[in-house]
Amino acid sequence: MVTWWTQQGVGLQMVVGVVALVIVAGLLWMLLSLVLLPLLAVLQRVLSSVENTTAMSTQDYLLGTLTLAVAPDHTGEVMVTGGGRARQTYPAKLWSGTQRPLKQGTKVVIIELTEGVAYVDAVAAHNQP
Repeated sequence: MVTWWTQQGVGLQMVVGVVALVIVAGLLWMLLSLVLLPLLAVLQRVLSSVENTTAMSTQDYLLGTLTLAVAPDHTGEVMVTGGGRARQTYPAKLWSGTQRPLKQGTKVVIIELTEGVAYVDAVAAHNQP
């Protein structure tokens, strides 16, 4: 068999070598897929509870400070801090039950956060007995 193989032209040897390489690469790919993909799925489930982000969940949107004033027909801006995470700012509009404008620097409670817009009211309005 070795003598037959050595007597063949270089072209046939190259074709057979490439085909063999493709077959070996395909077998390696299937082996790695069968081993690594289930392992990665298990790691994802184990590590999914680990949070490494500065984004806040909706439970953290409680209090903020207006960085731009808010009026009934105008959008302002509120800075939210909470949960020991990074400060974030969001466009702010008055909550539907609020008609008086709120000045810059006012401490506000965020009543609703919809599509990235915080609907706010003054904290003082909610601290009354």
